[in-house]
Amino acid sequence: MRYLTREVITADEWHAQSMSEHSGASVEFLGVVRRLENGDPIEYLEYEAYEPMAEQMIGRYIQQAHERFGLSRVYFRHRLGRVPVGEIAVIIGVHAPHRAEAFDGCRFLIETLKRDVPIWKVRAG
Repeated sequence: MRYLTREVITADEWHAQSMSEHSGASVEFLGVVRRLENGDPIEYLEYEAYEPMAEQMIGRYIQQAHERFGLSRVYFRHRLGRVPVGEIAVIIGVHAPHRAEAFDGCRFLIETLKRDVPIWKVRAG
């Protein structure tokens, strides 16, 4: 599965994935491009990545999240290229047996993405 895309991201595909009988909680994180970047008005953000490494690292972190938090499902997409204000740049969805694990697993994934994965903003316009 590819985690990086240049296509518009919606939550529809994630929402269409049914909960397993072992999941009692579902949590999602949507990172949306906002109008101000560092206090300046913008129309878009542009993202680039070292794609082979980013794909590998995201996969590894998803596996760690499954093991560490007992997640039953993870959905992960990050957009590359130009992302206009109001559109989704990243979506992370998790299913887990309990809410604490679902929240913790989702937080782990967004924090490791921001801290470690070679994806960066190259321009705000």
